[in-house]
Amino acid sequence: FMWKIAENTYKDHLRKKYSKYELTDIEDTPDTTDSTLEIMVKNEDLNLLHRELSLLSKQYREVVVLYYIQDLSCSKIAEILGVSTEMVKYYLFRARKILKDGMNMERVYGEKSYKPNGFEIDFWGTKAGDSEEYRDFSNRKIKGNILTAAYYCPVTVQEISMELGVSVPYVEDEIRLLQEKQYLVTKNGKYLTNIPVFTEECNDAIDKKLDVVISSAVSTLVQVSDMFEERYKGRFSDENLMRWQKILLCIHYALMETDGDIQRNYGDLPDDGPYSLINGGGGKGVVWGRSYASSESCETPHGIQGIYNGCPSDDGRGSVVAMNFSQTLHSQLFESNMTTPIVAVAADCFEYLPDEWQKVLTELVYVKNEKPNFAVWTLDEYDELKIILKESIEILTELNREISGVAAEIVSDHAPAHIKRTAEYVGALVYRFNYIDKLVDALCIEGWLKSVEDGAKPGICVVMN
Repeated sequence: FMWKIAENTYKDHLRKKYSKYELTDIEDTPDTTDSTLEIMVKNEDLNLLHRELSLLSKQYREVVVLYYIQDLSCSKIAEILGVSTEMVKYYLFRARKILKDGMNMERVYGEKSYKPNGFEIDFWGTKAGDSEEYRDFSNRKIKGNILTAAYYCPVTVQEISMELGVSVPYVEDEIRLLQEKQYLVTKNGKYLTNIPVFTEECNDAIDKKLDVVISSAVSTLVQVSDMFEERYKGRFSDENLMRWQKILLCIHYALMETDGDIQRNYGDLPDDGPYSLINGGGGKGVVWGRSYASSESCETPHGIQGIYNGCPSDDGRGSVVAMNFSQTLHSQLFESNMTTPIVAVAADCFEYLPDEWQKVLTELVYVKNEKPNFAVWTLDEYDELKIILKESIEILTELNREISGVAAEIVSDHAPAHIKRTAEYVGALVYRFNYIDKLVDALCIEGWLKSVEDGAKPGICVVMN
């Protein structure tokens, strides 16, 4: 039945297509072989049928395969699928109509079928742990591109299939996984992305505004005159390391000043949806995606690579303030499990650390001659620094608030209606930290900061209690 529909449909198509040509010089002799036209019809029909079968939704596809390909009866199919025989007949009737209509339709694959976006997913929450489920988005393009395709408006599984150039059976499996995490929701048989996505358009809009406000803040910041450099220049081997420490402290204090802003402006974190499933569940937080051009290197760091804005040691002797600036990753990389050993070094207790930690910290050059290779401040100095750096802290506090507001508005404008409120929260939260990378870039371009040598520790300090 389907082959006959395909044959007649395509013959009509070819008759119309070639009606303007006259067929001459054809011998009037019988030919029992398939003509070129018939071969074309069969091949084209087969391709069209394969295409339409690949777009059938699961229930129709299963019935068609079982009936026409595996030659099973309607009653046997009903038994296998757990439905009535009448339902099987209905599915077959509907499937034939869908296939016929589809084979008469011109379909165009979307841009993502030949030019998929890169996609990253990230999270912030109260429960840390294995982030492999998020990193997997960078390795497998299909999940991220489904979220991108379904971001601006609801789409059917067939529309997603055509946009990505991937058959429905494969798309359905990925959609099921995304639904389990509640990254996708269903509305009237269509799918819609349920987490904020920083699309290329969204990122570009934010970056344009950020460039202006950051440039203005940097021009003011480098002109500030305070007592920091005069009072503490003896603590550092050169002026550049001293300035890295100064900007670290100013950002640290500014983040503390703005700590409650997001909750005050945008409410509390959602307690349900994907936000209750952070890192396998049991935590609370937000999750978001970032879509970027496939030509962009996946190895290029995007935004600040980690902020530890006051990690206390297990023994209560001190806290670590550390920022993994992308500009200094060759010289410094800090992780939270290093807090207690580093505070021990700051307390002149390196020799009491386990051999394994002594080896690690020495190889990472956090220790030189068994002494800390980073800034150490007393609690009194820490309180005094906040007063000395007051003017610079105020500049960065205002910058932080302005950028968070800009990002919240733009991310919300680009988001689907049902997650606009959450998108505001996520936009403000993400750029509350991500702007730091652009700030440091601008200070480097200005010449106020310079690159550091391998082994230097420009973005870390310990405050002793």
